[in-house]
Amino acid sequence: MTHDTRRWEQQISQAGYRVTRQRALVLDAVCAGRGHTTLTEVAGRVRRRDRTVSRSTVYRALHMFVATGVVVQADTGDAEPYYEIARETPHHHLRCRDCGWEGEITADDLSALEETVRDRYGFVVNTDHLVLFGQCAACQSRSQS
Repeated sequence: MTHDTRRWEQQISQAGYRVTRQRALVLDAVCAGRGHTTLTEVAGRVRRRDRTVSRSTVYRALHMFVATGVVVQADTGDAEPYYEIARETPHHHLRCRDCGWEGEITADDLSALEETVRDRYGFVVNTDHLVLFGQCAACQSRSQS
């Protein structure tokens, strides 16, 4: 998904933010990552198009986009969090700690867990981008050999 398929301008305006050329550049840079992309990668893409945009401007724009739901942020265990354009339906990730393999699962796949957490702890989960760490099938079979 790209930001062109979303009404991001309307989304941030309704939240009280202005639409600016720098913010459009940041979204273009997130989309250019074709999925997960780091702040460093986004800042590099933006700076190649406009040397006057600082890393802190990119950081603040990403923070605003996450707060308004245009972009989602995930901590996948690497040094930096990853960013991607929010989808119409939330999804989550599986990440193998051994080989780094990543897979996606739907929000529906976690609904039973969210229900259990709500019932047992009175806590409503509202994450739209969760990363579950573990061991993929290939690494499991290698470790059993």
